Amino acid sequence: MSEKRVKLKRVMRPIDVWGLALGAIIGWGCFVLPGTAFLPKAGPGGTAMGMLIGALLIIVIAVSYGYLIRKFPISGGEFIYAKEAFGKRNAFVCGWAMILAYWSLIPLNATALAMISRYLFPGIVQQGLLYEIAGWEVYAGEVILASAAIILMALLNIRGIKQAAWIQTAIALTLVGCILVITFLVFCISDWSNLAPAFPEGRRWWKGVFSIVAMAPWAFIGFDCIPQSAEEYNFSHKKSTFIMISAVLVAAIMYIAVCAVTAVGVEPWQQLLDSRNAWPTGYVVRNTMGLAGIIVLGVAMFCAVVSGMNAFYISTSRLMYAMAKEGSLPKWFEHLSPKYGTPTNAIIFTMAMSLFAPWFGREILLWIVDMTSVGAAIVFAYTTGSAAVIGYRNGSKKYAVFGIIGCLFSLFFLSLLIIPGMPGYLTFQSRIVLFVWILIGVAFYFTIRKSYVKGKN
Repeated sequence: MSEKRVKLKRVMRPIDVWGLALGAIIGWGCFVLPGTAFLPKAGPGGTAMGMLIGALLIIVIAVSYGYLIRKFPISGGEFIYAKEAFGKRNAFVCGWAMILAYWSLIPLNATALAMISRYLFPGIVQQGLLYEIAGWEVYAGEVILASAAIILMALLNIRGIKQAAWIQTAIALTLVGCILVITFLVFCISDWSNLAPAFPEGRRWWKGVFSIVAMAPWAFIGFDCIPQSAEEYNFSHKKSTFIMISAVLVAAIMYIAVCAVTAVGVEPWQQLLDSRNAWPTGYVVRNTMGLAGIIVLGVAMFCAVVSGMNAFYISTSRLMYAMAKEGSLPKWFEHLSPKYGTPTNAIIFTMAMSLFAPWFGREILLWIVDMTSVGAAIVFAYTTGSAAVIGYRNGSKKYAVFGIIGCLFSLFFLSLLIIPGMPGYLTFQSRIVLFVWILIGVAFYFTIRKSYVKGKN
């Protein structure tokens, strides 16, 4: 079989895996949501508290990931863990949720390039108006830009994980550097008293804090990309837990820093939010640092978008490869390039599916991404539950306890998304898209059930 002739190459260093995780976590939302969601909901103080609490909850979940990576150092991650703990049927449910959560973030990041161009270079890429979908104007120039990015990142991943990982590391470090530079300079220029009040007036502080905590699955999705490349580490898998925890903590600091930059640059910061400014963070950086600042911010956003695309290309393709090896996807996805040792067919399929997305406008993509948090919460629950079961089987009480606690946190996140009236309850459109994806999964499962469930383990 193909997997015996060609194997994934063990070329990823610890810094590469860290860059993979951080680049997946920090995306365009880090730069756009401070002025549209974080500050209005919780203020600078509430955002900082909520992000730190959310990061701590995710770290508890990450401990289970680290344990399972050591137990099963192969591609497939959560899909493999669910299979070992709960059987093939549950593994398919987990894998199906993962595919949607990972794949959808590739075209979302690609279309964010067009959004960046609208802010930084208005009118240049917005050429050739095609139509309008859900209030979002679709331009031929933006479709071409997003499609080119999707194709370029696919080609990069086909040519090998070593090259893709090196670029991912460089971009992630550049991203962190740019945010630190902007934060340092803006705080040197601005009056720190502008951060007051720490919480929005007229709202209880704890409600603001927990509205940010509710966003943790979305904010930190990406650390879980690490297990997908476990078969390609050139170092001890014992280091994976520290890598994930450090990536989550650095990401939390980046979110807090960009939010603080947005708040500190204007007195009072509520005035900035009340205005019709389309991008409060960009407005503050331009006002305090001028053109140089907005260029550095643009570089940071570009790095966030590209690193996110690259990370989820790696994760999606490795997941499909692992699922194909287990018989839950067609064998076609199991093919590895003889020259580069990469899952070429899975990468090509991911690229082809992503190329459809830019034509449907960003709002429809946001409906998909809104409900991918459900997928992420389900995957977290399966993984922590798997850690609890496998830890108990192997006499590791510590990881069994961590798994139980992490599973409760995951179910808490899920409840925030699917229970009416909760802070993160899905929009009607997102619920429809989620229902359609579930129906497709059910139909596909019944086509493979006999060969998959009754096949060899």
